[in-house]
Amino acid sequence: MTIHSSADGHASAGFGIMPSGDGAARCGARDIGAGAGCIVAGDPAGRRIVLVHANSSEARAWNRLLRAVPAGQEWVSVARPDPGPTPNGTLAGASLVRGGDPGVQAAALRPLLTLRRARKPLLVGCGTGVPVALRAALDFPDLVGGLLLVDPTVAEATRPSVLRRLAARLMPPAIRSTAAELQSMGPLLASIRVPVTLVQGKDEPPGLLGTPFLEQALSGCRNLTVVTVPGDHVEPAKHEPAVRTALSALVAAVERGGA
Repeated sequence: MTIHSSADGHASAGFGIMPSGDGAARCGARDIGAGAGCIVAGDPAGRRIVLVHANSSEARAWNRLLRAVPAGQEWVSVARPDPGPTPNGTLAGASLVRGGDPGVQAAALRPLLTLRRARKPLLVGCGTGVPVALRAALDFPDLVGGLLLVDPTVAEATRPSVLRRLAARLMPPAIRSTAAELQSMGPLLASIRVPVTLVQGKDEPPGLLGTPFLEQALSGCRNLTVVTVPGDHVEPAKHEPAVRTALSALVAAVERGGA
């Protein structure tokens, strides 16, 4: 794992949390799209960490992070909604999957952005969850204490299924990729002031609009840290220690700043 840091440089209806019988808590989605929901674990009075990931085959692996939540924190795992079929067989809300305006999902996160003992929540965006986390930080700057952005260039599983390959042919590029979302927010990202950590694969393919773009665009954040792990992308099961270490360091940076 490699880390380099640049310090001092450059809604409508949402989610409702309901306790479950197993001691954890489950979070049910309302009016935000098919397949959305979240899982909550940790200290109900602790600093909230909201993890926004793609609603994909790796969602279960990201959710496993909630099995060991640090003391004094509450983690909420939220899947970015997939569209549901309409009566005529088309995809409803396709612009919410991998393109369009991620502000819809950011607005749905608003009820989760609650202060605990004057401590602001942190947002962790993974893959297609990165634009949603960034949009929430732009729309609710007083409610977000820091950002951990994991694999901003990875919008799909590395071994796409037949259905994913078919969708990649049928959907326009702006829907298939997070690149259009990141580009549309680019001019605004300099207004983000909170600490930001980027986590990427060391062998990330060159030429992708992801970490290099964000390093330049996030010129106004209090400190920017880049963490690299072996491989071309971050695997939640394989790189869990690196993700946890990066998040722990981000929490410490946020606390040093008084948020």
